[in-house]
Amino acid sequence: MIRSIALALLPLLYLAAPVSAEGDATAGEAAYAKACARCHKTASRITPFIEGKTTEEKAAWLDAFLAGHHATDAKIRANLVAYLLAN
Repeated sequence: MIRSIALALLPLLYLAAPVSAEGDATAGEAAYAKACARCHKTASRITPFIEGKTTEEKAAWLDAFLAGHHATDAKIRANLVAYLLAN
């Protein structure tokens, strides 16, 4: 139930979240391997949530999602977004 509520509120975060296109995909890959991969083996589980969106919309959605999912540091989030968008 909490997950359903979180997913329902996620679009609101996405509208308010600042998006940085300054991320480093290589650093994002390292951050993903270090912090995300133990639970999320591949990034493909996120794909259904961003299909059909523009690159800017994808970046905003990913930034908002990551902000609420263990990635509170803006620079790390920007790097993760760059990595996820590149793959």
